[in-house]
Amino acid sequence: MATYQDEKIDEMLKARSVQSASPDLAQRIILKAQMTPQIQVFSLARWIKQSFAELHLPNPAYVLAGTLMMGFVLGLTVPFDTAIENAEPVQALSFLDSDEGLL
Repeated sequence: MATYQDEKIDEMLKARSVQSASPDLAQRIILKAQMTPQIQVFSLARWIKQSFAELHLPNPAYVLAGTLMMGFVLGLTVPFDTAIENAEPVQALSFLDSDEGLL
């Protein structure tokens, strides 16, 4: 039960021109397939290595500079109360009891 439109489409498909493949098509396919990564065996060590390779860790100098700047900014934002007149100065070893010596 082919209709007129089906016959017309068949005629147009038969009348179309087919471009011939280039002579080096097979060679190009082979070269492209060689560059494509093949399926590899899954191993935990390879997965960890690829995970760390994708992290792109920043330069340690930038991390240090950023940490120092953040500490400087946080230090400036902490309020400094000088209004307390009877406050004792805090010493570095004030957390030790009086009966304990240095370790």
